[in-house]
Amino acid sequence: MIKEYETKLGSVKIDTERTIIFEYGIPGFENLKQFVLLEPEDTYPIMWLASLEDKNVAFPVTFPQLIRNDYQFTLPQDLTEYLELEKPEDAIILSILTIPEKEDEITINLAAPIIVSQKNHKGVQYLIENGEYKIRHLLKEELERSNAILSVQEDGE
Repeated sequence: MIKEYETKLGSVKIDTERTIIFEYGIPGFENLKQFVLLEPEDTYPIMWLASLEDKNVAFPVTFPQLIRNDYQFTLPQDLTEYLELEKPEDAIILSILTIPEKEDEITINLAAPIIVSQKNHKGVQYLIENGEYKIRHLLKEELERSNAILSVQEDGE
């Protein structure tokens, strides 16, 4: 069913089957349970995880693997079962961005990815406790790091 919602990005028509349910909310926004992933062409690969319950809440997000090509973590079994993930392709993994006025100060949260099940449309924000990933990584530094890794890999072939 198509329904119109007011979001931070304006009025949008959403197929209600695209609604992502965060049963436990997102830390700091536990009262908000229903979100949708908006993918405006003019900002892609930056997308927006927009609340369908509070038009003032939308998080800029992107795929962390685009920024850090060696990004990986293991999801605990209980979350894998909750999200009904049988294979990696069943999940959409997103990282929240902080976008200040200065473009070179954009940060990405690699420590707490958003995981969305493509099977049951449930979402969670999972805190990775390995010490390697932080809540604020400078985007430009992560891109430079990934480019250096690719460069070394290409030289080694």
